[in-house]
Amino acid sequence: MKPRLLMLVPTATYRAEAFVRAAQHLAIDLSIASEVPSSLSHLHPVDLPAFDFADARRVVEAARELSRSTRIDGVVAVDDQSVLAAALVADTLGLRHHPPDAVRAALNKYFGRERMHAAGIDVPRYRLIGFDASPAQVAKELARDVGYPLVLKPLAMAASRGVVRIDRPVDFPAAFTRLVTLVTSSPSPHDEIANRHVLAETYIPGHEVAVEGIVTRGDLHVFTVFDKVDPLEGPYFPETMYITPSRHPDAVQERIHDITRRTVSAVGLTDGPVHVELRVDGERVVPIEAHARSIGGFCSRVLRFDGGRSLEDLIILQSLGLLGEIPAREACAAGVWMMQAPRAGVFAGMGGISAATAVRDVEEVIVSARPAQVLTPLPDGFLYLGFIFSRAGSAQDVEIALRAAFSRLEPRFENAA
Repeated sequence: MKPRLLMLVPTATYRAEAFVRAAQHLAIDLSIASEVPSSLSHLHPVDLPAFDFADARRVVEAARELSRSTRIDGVVAVDDQSVLAAALVADTLGLRHHPPDAVRAALNKYFGRERMHAAGIDVPRYRLIGFDASPAQVAKELARDVGYPLVLKPLAMAASRGVVRIDRPVDFPAAFTRLVTLVTSSPSPHDEIANRHVLAETYIPGHEVAVEGIVTRGDLHVFTVFDKVDPLEGPYFPETMYITPSRHPDAVQERIHDITRRTVSAVGLTDGPVHVELRVDGERVVPIEAHARSIGGFCSRVLRFDGGRSLEDLIILQSLGLLGEIPAREACAAGVWMMQAPRAGVFAGMGGISAATAVRDVEEVIVSARPAQVLTPLPDGFLYLGFIFSRAGSAQDVEIALRAAFSRLEPRFENAA
């Protein structure tokens, strides 16, 4: 009998296609659950169930109901929107996954920071700020408690959305008011604390890296360390390039691995993919965030493994208890450029795609934005224009290719949004 995987797929996600293709490639039975019932759900209740990801009680009820109709051997969430629901399903049905309390901590930057601090990990000084606080008064207090420059961020948004560096107390009130407005307009569906608070923490200088890995029964396996090549110094933090292998010295990478393991353990992540972001300032390595899911967007295409395995293949197999020995990542260097919206407006199309794909070592250009889609740049927006992928003999060659391809692309906008 083939194993059956329950995949939790929000309707608004970049990640569904890669996971569905992996499941088809692995020849397993698949139940795809979304928060919106499919028009065919009544004909295929086992294959296309509906789950209300924002309601813990209903998630548990739906999981129990589905398990009465079919055997479920594993559960996978494709991104942050459904990862807590997956943890609750796994907890209810006795499946492999990160525990729900650890997932909640990973989804809330303050809870995650508290766990790291309690474990004795070097973290920035930080403070939780309620929406009802006096901005002028808090601005003064932060000079003592956190220090300037500081970073102000929402608790439950991803892709650097809402994150801003503030260098002086006089600049705090306007940034705080703007962030409160953003969070209020885009509330978290399952975290009321995140809907009423923001986090301020000391700005950590240096380079930023991201670690991609998977945890099995508490044992972390690191797939790779990505360098975020362009400086992320503020006032906003738009990510552009992720390139692997890292060009940091071996001693620094060993420190990155060690701090990542300690961070994953502190947050309580035990079974499933992890994506951890850290700052490297000389010999100091400081965790910024730990996520209970894999890398976002289309970026997982950067990672390929021996035997033709994809990152999604490994995540699915691990959830089913079938992963076994983890294959090595391919030897070549690889990277992705995440194209941010350069300005607010109605997207009309992308020129220069043929010229960009003709660049040596460029593998693919994907335009994820759609014509007539309204785009907003950081810090308020979060949608990407698209992604550029490169593979080459060295990380430097990958960087050269990505920069050259990006320079040839010409995004077009109809008008200001």
